[in-house]
Amino acid sequence: MRAHIPLGFEKPPPLGTYDGQTDPDDHVDNINAILDFRRVSGVIRCRLFPTTLRKGAMAWYQSL
Repeated sequence: MRAHIPLGFEKPPPLGTYDGQTDPDDHVDNINAILDFRRVSGVIRCRLFPTTLRKGAMAWYQSL
């Protein structure tokens, strides 16, 4: 959580959301494609990923 947010990422790029009802691999693949295109590092990916989770998926993530 202490990773520096690079310029241009003060507002995260538009990423799809995941609520646990569809294939999680498709969601992760989509996010990876977007973040690869923007050359986003692993640390920032880890900070962005939870922002895409909704409902049951967020509850699962928070239980980890």
